[in-house]
Amino acid sequence: MKKLSALFLLVGLMLSAQNNRVIYEYKFAPDSTKSDSLKTEWMYLDISKKGSKFYSKSTFESDSIIQESIRKQMASGMRNIAVSKQRRGGEINYEVEKTYPEYRTYLVSNIGNDTYKVVEDRKPDWKISSEKKKLGTFSVQKATADFAGRKWTAWFTTDVPIQDGPYKFSGLPGLIIEVADQTGTHKMELKGLKKIPESTTEELNTQGKDIPMLRKKPIEVNRQQYVKQLKQYENDPVQGMREILNRPNSKVMINVNGKEISDPKEILRELEKNAKEEIQRNNNKIELIP
Repeated sequence: MKKLSALFLLVGLMLSAQNNRVIYEYKFAPDSTKSDSLKTEWMYLDISKKGSKFYSKSTFESDSIIQESIRKQMASGMRNIAVSKQRRGGEINYEVEKTYPEYRTYLVSNIGNDTYKVVEDRKPDWKISSEKKKLGTFSVQKATADFAGRKWTAWFTTDVPIQDGPYKFSGLPGLIIEVADQTGTHKMELKGLKKIPESTTEELNTQGKDIPMLRKKPIEVNRQQYVKQLKQYENDPVQGMREILNRPNSKVMINVNGKEISDPKEILRELEKNAKEEIQRNNNKIELIP
């Protein structure tokens, strides 16, 4: 682990400020057949008094660009809203929220054209080892756990009295500095931190329009309901879009890699092709048992 600049300020930041951002480097292999080809995503863990939120920097920036484009089109009175499908964002499109002090954990994830907020009913059952070492400027201690079908090893520091970490990992007596699964195909490592201002989320007014590929208000479900929706999506990944296109006077245009598509049949064909290819490529998910 490279030496982290200004990490000696971490304890002071966490204790004196209400809002802090911990930056993790997430290396992962989405395709199990190409485990030697790791991808990298920069992830944010934003911590406040009420809880934390873990999400992708690139996906957040991409979603912000899309929302601003839609906002401008709505303000100009355009009847048909164009949404670009060009990939500007990252690979990770889920978020994980935790509430303090009970550390209740939620996954916020898209399935097709819907967004779900899934309450997590499992917690990592950590076994803390006596093994210790240095990671950068931190003295860390080892812990292991089985979670969602994988065996995980975490390194945490008691120097920071925040019992949180990346993704759904929490419950250790300190901040998780590094966590990796046994296969080496998923690894998250702390790389930086900074103070951040308190953020406010402005909800986009779509004026009743059902706009494809725009993240909607999450539907709250339990884990079993979410798994059921996942299976339905894998069997028919364009069901949601088909329902939109079948509505009276529905007009949808998407941009796929620079190509404008407005014909409903071509839209469904293109989206189904892309979705099935993505499902096939993304066969090494962080949770083997969702």
